[in-house]
Amino acid sequence: MIRVAIVDDHPIVTDGLLANLGVVEEIEVVATGTSADDATIIAAAQMPDVLILDLELGDRGGLDAIAACKRASPRTRIVVFSAYAGEERVATAFERGADSYVLKGTSSDELIAIVRAVAAGGTMIPAEIAAQLARAVRQPRRDRLTAREREILALLAEGLSNRAAAERLGISERTVKFHVGEILARLGASNRAQAVAIAKARGIV
Repeated sequence: MIRVAIVDDHPIVTDGLLANLGVVEEIEVVATGTSADDATIIAAAQMPDVLILDLELGDRGGLDAIAACKRASPRTRIVVFSAYAGEERVATAFERGADSYVLKGTSSDELIAIVRAVAAGGTMIPAEIAAQLARAVRQPRRDRLTAREREILALLAEGLSNRAAAERLGISERTVKFHVGEILARLGASNRAQAVAIAKARGIV
């Protein structure tokens, strides 16, 4: 039996995963959660074989949760399940301990095959993700910030709040908050001011 946990802050996504995985005889969903903290708690308490982890979590980025979950349960295999990819983000996820990366919209058959593969100790990465990972490895690191993250970081350097940055860019405040969390994690900063200072010192902004 493959023991699976799901962490995603959208109930409709979790319900869909439960419906798709629930019909597979050898898979048992043992826990669900909605936050990065939930992911760590579930990993420590349940030690699932596979953790399906969203990266767009409301409290803080799922990228932070990957390493925390691996520390809590080293044997747990982590399948990132995200609406977004991008070379920098994919590379960072694998650096922090992800075992596969799947885009939302992937067929249920492919997701189930990936769960089975990683639970057995193997590696199965969709071709589009593998291509992005290969390109990221070939390119200079540049602090692993995406173009959007550099754009938001420049607005932080101007002193804009998340709400003001969202209005300037025409995106949601939640999206800006998510990107700020990613920026802090990638620069190794503990707050916005420190992130701006590090970015200026490295010539990023």
